[in-house]
Amino acid sequence: MKTNKYKSYINHSRYGKVPMNNGYKYSLEEVHNSFWLYSYVTVFPKSAIPAEISKQKYCAFPRKLYVDMEAICKKCHGKFLFFALEQKYWYEVLGFYIDVDCVKCIECRKAEQKIKEKALRYEELIKKKNRTNREIKDLKYVAYALYEIGYLKNKSKLAQILKLKC
Repeated sequence: MKTNKYKSYINHSRYGKVPMNNGYKYSLEEVHNSFWLYSYVTVFPKSAIPAEISKQKYCAFPRKLYVDMEAICKKCHGKFLFFALEQKYWYEVLGFYIDVDCVKCIECRKAEQKIKEKALRYEELIKKKNRTNREIKDLKYVAYALYEIGYLKNKSKLAQILKLKC
């Protein structure tokens, strides 16, 4: 496959940005018939892999195949691929509901995860009574970072934190 055709896709750190050829030979009709959603999105039949339906949870209508499919990130609005192998992991290992689809690209998901990690660290440190010097520095850094992105909104709270002595 030529990568020029896929250059506008956001790169996935594990799978890239080009649909995979997984070695199975399913027709477009077989892919469309394997799950209701596949008829409504751009799919790449050469990427299709068989699903282990017994490992899928919470489904009245299981996915019989997983297939690389095009998606638009709801945060940055960039095009990306939700890869068949990624779907298999989501639905068979992590146990996600079968009708849940990936709505954010890998970059936006990673950025969101970092914010959540900072928020958890902030909550952990703000509750702590006796902080070490390192923890006070961490708290200042995390509070400022969260304020900058709009997660922490109280400017006077930020000012109190930034005045803490190490």
